[in-house]
Amino acid sequence: MKLKYTLLAFCVLGSPAFAQQKPAKYKTVADKQMAGKSPADYVDLYIGSINPKNGSTAPVIKAPGGNMSIFPSFNPSVEDFYLSDKIFGFPTGFGSLMLSKGEFKPGVRENASHFDHDMETATPYYYQALLEDPNINVEYTMTDNAAIFRFTIPANQATNLILSGNSAIDVKNNKVLSGSGAAFGGRRNDAPAKRYFYAELSKAATSHDTWKVEAPAGGNGRRGNNGGGNGTYLHWNAAAQPVTLEFKVALSNTSADDAKANLDKEIGKQTFEQVKTKLKDRWNAELNLIKIKGGTERQRSIFYSTLYRTRALRMGNVWDTYRSAYALQDLIEPGESVKAINSFIDAYEKTGWLTNSGAMIGNHSTSVIVEAYLKGLRGFDIEKAYAGMRKNATEGTMIPWKDGPGTTELEKCYYENGFYPALPIRKDADERKPVGKYDKLPYQVRWTPTLEVDEWVPEVDSWHRRQSVSVTLEHCYDDWCLAQMAKALGKEDDYQLFMKRAHNYQNLFKPSIGLMAPKTADGQWVEPFNPKTSGGFAGEGYFAECNSWVYTWSVQHDIQGLINLEGSRQNFVDKLDELFTTGHDGMDKMAFQGQFPDMTGLVGMYPQGNEPAYHIPYLYNYAGQPWKTQQKIRLLMNLWYDVTPQGLAGDEDGGATSSWYVFNAMGFYPQCPASAVFDLGSPIFEESTINVGHGKTFVIEAKGASAQNKYVQSAMLNGKVWNKPWMKNSDIVNGGRLTLVMGPRPNKNWGSAPGDAAPSMSVATVN
Repeated sequence: MKLKYTLLAFCVLGSPAFAQQKPAKYKTVADKQMAGKSPADYVDLYIGSINPKNGSTAPVIKAPGGNMSIFPSFNPSVEDFYLSDKIFGFPTGFGSLMLSKGEFKPGVRENASHFDHDMETATPYYYQALLEDPNINVEYTMTDNAAIFRFTIPANQATNLILSGNSAIDVKNNKVLSGSGAAFGGRRNDAPAKRYFYAELSKAATSHDTWKVEAPAGGNGRRGNNGGGNGTYLHWNAAAQPVTLEFKVALSNTSADDAKANLDKEIGKQTFEQVKTKLKDRWNAELNLIKIKGGTERQRSIFYSTLYRTRALRMGNVWDTYRSAYALQDLIEPGESVKAINSFIDAYEKTGWLTNSGAMIGNHSTSVIVEAYLKGLRGFDIEKAYAGMRKNATEGTMIPWKDGPGTTELEKCYYENGFYPALPIRKDADERKPVGKYDKLPYQVRWTPTLEVDEWVPEVDSWHRRQSVSVTLEHCYDDWCLAQMAKALGKEDDYQLFMKRAHNYQNLFKPSIGLMAPKTADGQWVEPFNPKTSGGFAGEGYFAECNSWVYTWSVQHDIQGLINLEGSRQNFVDKLDELFTTGHDGMDKMAFQGQFPDMTGLVGMYPQGNEPAYHIPYLYNYAGQPWKTQQKIRLLMNLWYDVTPQGLAGDEDGGATSSWYVFNAMGFYPQCPASAVFDLGSPIFEESTINVGHGKTFVIEAKGASAQNKYVQSAMLNGKVWNKPWMKNSDIVNGGRLTLVMGPRPNKNWGSAPGDAAPSMSVATVN
């Protein structure tokens, strides 16, 4: 998709190659014509590249399921990628390449170039930018393990191709390069990984040499920002005519010879345009696994942009992606989920520990595995997976931001008392202002102070702290998942053990406030406690990046049990309503945001910019008011998603934020992923067709869907009247049709009976 801010026309040097890339001008997305557009044409790579928190999304280009991804390395001094003034290079997996003119100057920063989004093209299959300082046009496209770059160099200009990134490079005949490097993928927090490579140039260089620049003393260590680095460069003397130079490169995890084999196999003698066309065709095939009809141009653009991001990003952190990204993958690319689970098991065999959250909390690889198995996915050793899941749950640390062994008194409290303990309050706390009473917090104070005693468990991270309530709730869900697996495998003793632990959330529900709250190891409630502001920075004394108003609802496996605790279905709904309307109690908005930087995209205390909240709008379905789910979902989609650099409300986190939109735009969502059940919402498209494989499709038809017609009036599932606001995974993967009749006012009778809600662990004890 050629948006105004990414893809405007340019014409440089009069080259025909440039003329071919000239897109048509338009003012808005709505100005574009639908005729002949493919799904890939709708994708905006810069969606979310200005982030309300810190790091932003990157315009990643890769092949579906490929091992290589490339996007520009932007100015590391600029937090939001779209706002970068310069391109510092193009990370290729073994290092980074860049172009300069004239006499070679060593250094990454010294060769960075200004660029203009109006002179740039960014699609899922092709990227182009004019490097303004050397006046060189850069283009690239790719395959699974290889890429082909094309550089258009002006006449009468000497040029350098610069390779950086601590790479060991062998250059033959000034034309063939091979070696290995430990390179970063482009994001500032990526860990380096060794890659072997092989590359060929279409025109031999005049000369080549190596270079090295020492980082200045006292540098801040941010890549590309401290002046250090080393690498190789190739130099071409000036030519009388413009020169088109191609650089083909392939990667391998094993050897340069294997990289050469990848290049020969995947690119060979194909032209740049042929490789580009094939990649576009592959992405269209991938995105066409879900076909949509109706909606607006804006909605279609958001849909395919978020679907692309879900499929293009690696789902490394299961804390985020277990919520909906894996569920989407299970439907349209189940083989990829099986591959991921096998990688979890491989890690268990090599390290003794199953792949876990890594960063964040919980044993959510358990959710991913159990969800896949209960949906019928096979192709992995379930007994070995179970052994790893059980070991994580009974012998692994629960401390935030840690994986593997190392149980402490904190885990012992969870095993014996059924909750993860918080730190006690200092005895002198009464002499200080209580948390939550800072009505006009000055901006120079970054967050309300914590009142707890100093941490005494050395394993606890001093920055991320205990997160005691969130740790309890998320492990409680994982324990329920493991119980379901134990039951399926006939392990009755384990089933009873983990089902008992699945009720642990009840130990932290505080009836006096109707919300979750922290307890100390002796079972006492932490006081003073404010459910909006307690926990210090990011709330992480008690919560993971949020507060009690968000985490109270993290009982995905037992919503009926939470309703029972609230006292009635109406009490539950009233509390949900309050979540979406409650304010900051007089605290300045910027001060609140300073304390909770992850709580972005706020509607009341509900943060659309952070994953722990994503299932919450569907909880109305469990309390007899699904029409409120329908209203909230439409509000959140329309308010916090757009096809602009500011089009995502928070961190992307491996496709979690994007997959939320994909599901909700179609009209359903995995509120409790491992239950193999989907809750129904409010589709924005008249029809969505999901290719579930084996020649089968599932169609969600929303008759009359529009901005006003957001409420379900009636439903038919596979030709039968359907009055429940949920459906099974099997209803989808077996193929069929869900037909919803939509209207402008809610039908408060549809899906509202006590027996209509999706299953929960507990039975109803209140009305």
